[in-house]
Formats: sequence, C-alpha cells, structure tokens
Amino acid sequence: MAWNIVYAEHVETWLDKLDNTQLKSVAKELCLLEMCGNELKLPHSKSLGRSLFELRERKFGLRIYYAFNETQDIVLLVAGNKQTQQRDIRKARQLLKTV
Repeated sequence: MAWNIVYAEHVETWLDKLDNTQLKSVAKELCLLEMCGNELKLPHSKSLGRSLFELRERKFGLRIYYAFNETQDIVLLVAGNKQTQQRDIRKARQLLKTV
C-alpha cells in the first residue's frame, strides 16, 4: 500500500531551495517513506517519540520531521538540516498539535 504524503507549505519551499543533487537524495527517502509508511525504520527514519518522526537523508544531513494523521496520511511538518535540528524538532512538536 502506498501512503499519501501531505506537504506543509514551508516544506515545499524548503525543497524548492535544494540543489538537484540534494533534491534527488531527499526524493529517494520520500519514495521509501511513501512505500513503507509506518514500517520505515533506521537508518532512514527515526521515531522521536510522542508521534513525531524524523526522515533522515544521510549524504547531506538533511531532515524532514513528519507525523501520521488519522486518515493515514503522512504529514511533512518541518524540514531542515542537522545544524537546525533542535529548533526544527521544537517547531515540529508545536505543529504536531494541529495535525
């Protein structure tokens, strides 16, 4: 079963700013997430607890924080890199309350 991915507007904006090599690498991880959904595990995805997950692109250290909603959509909440990780997680936890 393929899952439906819902992109927050700021995640789409972040993706638009990536160069082609970075975008291809993130796209591979997003394809895996779409195919595997809640079965995707390390090293691609990591549970951060309280229904928040981290999609881990390892070549460039890019991260996308996501959650599952009640209609089995994958909602991409926040995107960033390892340097902004803690701030991005805090923001994702705030947005998670609206999912």
